Amino acid sequence: MGLLTRVFQPPALGVAVVGAALSGFGIIGVGIGSMAVAHAGFSLGIGAVLILYGALVLFGAWLGLRRNSWARGMIVAPGLLHIATAVSFLQSDDMPQVIGASVALVALVATVVAAVLPSTRHALGGQLETE
Repeated sequence: MGLLTRVFQPPALGVAVVGAALSGFGIIGVGIGSMAVAHAGFSLGIGAVLILYGALVLFGAWLGLRRNSWARGMIVAPGLLHIATAVSFLQSDDMPQVIGASVALVALVATVVAAVLPSTRHALGGQLETE
């Protein structure tokens, strides 16, 4: 079984893992950009925190790839925080920012919804409730 087939079996697990990984890489990119601005110690500190946070989000995606039961929480919790952040960016008057936040919002909602589906819970080792 190839890696891609394994990640996307079930498809919802693949969407959750890929969405979390993209979020993690994006946050790391913003952290590197913040450090590159080099606006005194503030930019370095914020950049370092963002890089560490992005690495934590990537760790959640890696756990999902490994089908660890802890992955769901580590994908859903940051995803909800990212959704709140994207919604706050929608309040801007800057149209490119609104468009970017809208695209990100769609991807983030898809990530969180995919992570809480029963098929994902089952793939991550959780029990399906049957009555």
